Amino acid sequence: MKLDAVAPAWLVAAALALPLLVLGSPLIEVDDARYAEVPRAMAASADWILPSLNAMPYVEKPPLWYWLGAASIKAFGVCEAAARLPMFLLSLLGAGGIFWLGSWMYSPSVGRCAALATATAGLWLFLCHNLTLDLPVSVFLLWTTALILRVLEKPADAAWAAPAAWLAAALAFLSKGLISVLFPALWTAVLIGLFPRWRRPAVKLLSPLGPLLAALICAPWLFAVQARQPDFFHTFFIEQHFQRYLTPKYSRGAPWWFYLAVLPGGLLPWTAPFLSGAAKAARRPFSDPRATALVLWVLGILVFFSASRSKLATYALPVLPHAALLASISIEGGLPKWSRNLCRAMGAILLLGAGIVALLYVRPPHQALAPLGADAALLGRLMALACALIACLGAAQVYAPSSRRPSFALGLGGVLAGLFMLAAVAAASPLISAKQLSLAVHDLARPEDEVWTYDSYLHGLQFYTGRPVDKMIYFIGEFHYARRDEANAGRFGDDDEVRALPRTGGRTFVAMKTARRAQFEAVPPKGSIASWREFGPWSLAEIRAR
Repeated sequence: MKLDAVAPAWLVAAALALPLLVLGSPLIEVDDARYAEVPRAMAASADWILPSLNAMPYVEKPPLWYWLGAASIKAFGVCEAAARLPMFLLSLLGAGGIFWLGSWMYSPSVGRCAALATATAGLWLFLCHNLTLDLPVSVFLLWTTALILRVLEKPADAAWAAPAAWLAAALAFLSKGLISVLFPALWTAVLIGLFPRWRRPAVKLLSPLGPLLAALICAPWLFAVQARQPDFFHTFFIEQHFQRYLTPKYSRGAPWWFYLAVLPGGLLPWTAPFLSGAAKAARRPFSDPRATALVLWVLGILVFFSASRSKLATYALPVLPHAALLASISIEGGLPKWSRNLCRAMGAILLLGAGIVALLYVRPPHQALAPLGADAALLGRLMALACALIACLGAAQVYAPSSRRPSFALGLGGVLAGLFMLAAVAAASPLISAKQLSLAVHDLARPEDEVWTYDSYLHGLQFYTGRPVDKMIYFIGEFHYARRDEANAGRFGDDDEVRALPRTGGRTFVAMKTARRAQFEAVPPKGSIASWREFGPWSLAEIRAR
């Protein structure tokens, strides 16, 4: 059945604008708050070379995101919207990249549908709001691959497309490191091995201008940090790349099939069309090298991360725009019967899930949820939003295969589901953000007081208070690099530090998970705790001054 892949411009614009609705919502622990705080600290210190977290060097990742965030905070002040604005702009750059690639490689209707599918894919939309480095690197890797394909398909444009591909790869490197070189290089090598007609144009990618441009962009920061931190190269390249990939050092293990579950879920509501497009390209890999190139990009990255000892769902993000383009190509060419049936089956399962959530909603929330720190009204709102989100996805999946405009049906379902998802994230802020606790510390703590954390670290504390956490009890986490420096030894501690409270000259505010309150209460001297304040899943103890 021939289908219409045209997506209305207003629907694409609505999808792209969704993150604006929650641009200023409270920062989420952990990553969202961390990648807002590091740029805030950079803007405050005016040190654009060495990133810092909690007033200690933080050199795990490259600086491009920190530069963008710091520039935004410099321009608009310290607030959540300023911290998130560059990520929103990057998401537009990503949608523009897949639109451009799909338009010139296939047709404008395919490009527009691919932009809509990218913007409404669940994982992509969530990471337009929740700050991580995976979206910036995904955007620049998308442009790298799009420009490489431009050189291979249209060699006459290589004079500008080849240096631009190196520029995009350099920006990807400054977003997250070596994968920006590894992924495009291996992918291009496989392509020219499979398709002889691309071998001669591929030589143009090696013209000296591109590598020189990339080196001029990346090298100055690398050597500037190495000059200030003599062990930086070892930490950045060996520990943060090779050890993270090859060893379980960072405790992010998952089964080998992890991404086989993440990708279909993260791509909803476009999963069935993607599988159809990928299957068609796999059955006849040499009939359309363009589609095969997209499939190889998706498979290569999934295989790479499936073999890693460190797995996170967000690592799958670089394949989503290419998967969205495959879905759009499949819709344009006509979904096969099995794909339409799969789409309906997924929709039926989702609608069943929405029904189950609705049944739970009409009953009082289970007491097992009480430790989350939410009252019944909040849990009820979250369940209602979850029900609406799942129902929108399910209805779109059921209706789209029978529609002459499946891209419109899936896109509308994705926009509505995204609206409910972002509303749920904003509503859940008392459970997932440390903003209220941090503002309480900001109002209560005087210059002579200290702020500690116990068995955890709240990244939002420094963003909202403007002051570092003075001591972290039983927590190293992402500070393992800073912990090596003897100058920072006093910033870390154990229960012996707590037993030595109260301090002379000021109070001590200790933030922790509420679940750790009973454990903490038994440690400091009796009568030293002046008060407790609870903020959802977090608690704040005030220790008297001596």
